[in-house]
Amino acid sequence: MAVVTVERTINAPLKKVWDVASNFAVSPGSSIEIKLEKEGDTKLNGIGMERTITFFKQKSKVRERLETIDPPNSFTYSILSGAPVKSYLGKAEFSPNVESTNIKWSGTFTPKIIGTGWLIGRISLKNINDFIDELEKIE
Repeated sequence: MAVVTVERTINAPLKKVWDVASNFAVSPGSSIEIKLEKEGDTKLNGIGMERTITFFKQKSKVRERLETIDPPNSFTYSILSGAPVKSYLGKAEFSPNVESTNIKWSGTFTPKIIGTGWLIGRISLKNINDFIDELEKIE
């Protein structure tokens, strides 16, 4: 199993960051396209919601499912398809820091092909950072 982690602080308040990052149906910015594939459980904050997310810079597209959500602190998601992994579980954690937000975003995965974990890790790190870059542009 491989693990990737990004820790950053962005200059935007927690509420604004959470409202965008946790909304599985809305793109955080122009370099990422999100298409809602399946509605989630409305009683459980959308758990089970599925989306296709396209990262234009990396030219990659994956299907994700929202697994857990703890507003406004964290959510987890799995990758259903689009990545050469047997399993992928991502976790995004958010905490306030005066007028900014601390973000810890991690992913654990098992590559389908032995020896490719480093490459999948690099792509995952790039996609996570691209997503956070878009969050940083929130006004």
